[in-house]
Amino acid sequence: TGPIKGFALTLMIGILSSMYTSLFVTRTIFNLILSRPSVSSISIGSFRIFRKPAFKILRLRKFAFAVSLVLILIGLGSAVVKGGYNLGIDFKGGTLLELHFDPVVPVADIRDALASVDVNERTLDLRRSEIKEFGTPNDILIRVEEEAEGTAVADGIRNTLRSRFESSIPDESEWLRRQEAVGPNIGKELKANAIKAILVSIFLVVLYIWFRFNRIHYGIAAVVALIHDVLITLGVFSLFDMEISLPIVAALLTIVGYSLNDTIVVFDRIREDLRLYRRESFGDILDRSINECLNRTVLTSGTTLIVVTGLLLLGGEVIHDFAFALLIGVIVGTYSSSFIATPIIYEWMG
Repeated sequence: TGPIKGFALTLMIGILSSMYTSLFVTRTIFNLILSRPSVSSISIGSFRIFRKPAFKILRLRKFAFAVSLVLILIGLGSAVVKGGYNLGIDFKGGTLLELHFDPVVPVADIRDALASVDVNERTLDLRRSEIKEFGTPNDILIRVEEEAEGTAVADGIRNTLRSRFESSIPDESEWLRRQEAVGPNIGKELKANAIKAILVSIFLVVLYIWFRFNRIHYGIAAVVALIHDVLITLGVFSLFDMEISLPIVAALLTIVGYSLNDTIVVFDRIREDLRLYRRESFGDILDRSINECLNRTVLTSGTTLIVVTGLLLLGGEVIHDFAFALLIGVIVGTYSSSFIATPIIYEWMG
């Protein structure tokens, strides 16, 4: 849909411009500084989180596999017990309204008012719909799973609440903050497109890494790590009964890209070290490669987490779940590049 395509386009432009900046702009600035006769070197700081890391990551691979398997099973078990994931109206269809009342109207009063809502010459009892405060007591979110008939359900709800709580609606334009209506057929189509987007992305990832490293097991290892990240993130959403909407699918695809980026950096270092340290064992070379990338991995992830945490705390209720998905995904993706993807290569070739 439009908003998700806009999000993807923004990411693509951001990645290309970031690459251009890294390769040309930063280097140009360095060259300008070094062109001065009095300057012979540039220091970008000596601070490192790990001075000379020499962790034996591969020794922990079976423990890491076990922990990941337990987390995935807990998440899948939660989804099975709850009858599936908590899908939003994007996928199930329905009507959503975000309303602002001033002064505050209690949720219980709104629920009572929705006991009788006129929709296309029939009366609906919508008291069992999801009605909750959304950020502040003044803001109310109403989610109705009744099949959307254009805007008929939303119009019926608005007419009922307007007549019942007129004194709390001083300004019509301020009262209605958001309105969405999705038919069941559109919901099914969006769900199919979301699954297709993830599967196509994973397939292209395998092809790309296979081409880049000339060995398919690198691609398989990366994809297993990506599926691992997505399943754990979905499991957390299921455990907390958080809604999965189209923006969350966008977040999952972003997690796939972020995790893949970190994994490829480690794989690239493995390829270099295999040429440089031919006398070392394969396992020692893998451990060396992970440790050589460790400071970079922690620095990159830490910087990203600062931005995502800012979104989570200051971004408001609308993008709270999106930011939360990114937060979990960045943490799990950082872990999987070292403890899942690389050990899989060791098990495959070791």
